[in-house]
Amino acid sequence: MTGGDRKRYAASVDGTATRTGRPTCPIVAWVGAFCVARGFVLAASFALFLALALLVAAGPAAADVQVIDGTTAPIVRINIREGDVVVRTWDREAISIDGDPSLDVEKRTSQESGETVPIAIPQISAFEDTPQRLSLPPESFVTAPIPSGPREVVVVKSAPGTPRSPVTVFVPNDSAFVYARAGNGTLDVEDYRGGTLVALTRNGRLTLGNVGGAVFAQTWRGPVIVRNSNIDRVRARSLLGNVTFERCDVRQIETTTVAGSIVYDGGSFSPGLARFESTDGNVAVGANGNVQYGAHATSDGHVYTNFSGHVTVDARNGGTSATVGDGGPVVTATTQGGNVYLYDGSLRGRAQLPPEWQPALATLQRPGLAAGARAPLSTRQHRRFVPPPAFRRFDHPQ
Repeated sequence: MTGGDRKRYAASVDGTATRTGRPTCPIVAWVGAFCVARGFVLAASFALFLALALLVAAGPAAADVQVIDGTTAPIVRINIREGDVVVRTWDREAISIDGDPSLDVEKRTSQESGETVPIAIPQISAFEDTPQRLSLPPESFVTAPIPSGPREVVVVKSAPGTPRSPVTVFVPNDSAFVYARAGNGTLDVEDYRGGTLVALTRNGRLTLGNVGGAVFAQTWRGPVIVRNSNIDRVRARSLLGNVTFERCDVRQIETTTVAGSIVYDGGSFSPGLARFESTDGNVAVGANGNVQYGAHATSDGHVYTNFSGHVTVDARNGGTSATVGDGGPVVTATTQGGNVYLYDGSLRGRAQLPPEWQPALATLQRPGLAAGARAPLSTRQHRRFVPPPAFRRFDHPQ
């Protein structure tokens, strides 16, 4: 609405059209003018009061923002039980927390040695009361080196019983370590490339965009979605959710799911470890450039290939290898209860796909739906997922 419109609305209530310190709300002015024009003074007053009350009730609540200054390459830990969490970076040496006033924010100092640190990731289970429960076993993830010397450590956490509300945290773009966990809510991290990111959710979606460095990403039920990222080392795993990567470049990657599917689409690999494995889901890998694929599907699964460029495919003894171009980084994809899809480029760019490829495309387009789970969890035989020994190599960055 233009300034002239606001003056005309004000004039309908105040014939002098005098502007007060706060512009007159169009809804309030219209209601008042309608009633005054008909001589209902009391009704006009009531209407003005009612309209103001409705507008105030509908307006956003005042934000409660805490800012902690003087943080250089800090360590940030965020643990929110209920509510969506957003993490962003900026070029200030400060941390900003926008959330419920009951959040507990603590700052302390830690003396760091400049070395890598192993982070313990506890076991998570979907069925605590069954003998053969579906679970992800405990494992460790080694951080990137944290700069030596005193480091500011800022902890943001919610206490039991804290109201469910969104939390937005801005961290310095040189933060050495960021640990973010959303218990029942989504977690969205953008533009963090400063060091090590550990991102965890239980029931919500986990979205990472334009991230780098060393990354550990885990969900219990929600999907893991990673886009437009250049990552040195990434470990991603989910119990019941899908894991999708789009337009990413990685040097080392290990991705596992139990009931969800995995899609790595339109990305590239630098020489290093690249392994994708699912227990009951599908695995689809499409890379730009030359790679050497190795795939295996057990049970009733199949390995499907769809290449537009030069490729040599060799299928024998239940396994399939595919050399794209002159070959390159070795990429392995295996599943115990689904299918494996090998291709080049992106599925989004395919004009037509055979019917058997629709599950892979559906996971890419709707990663929140666990299309890889072929039957309800309550009716399937639950297997405890145990990663192969090769995964242990990831504890030691190369």
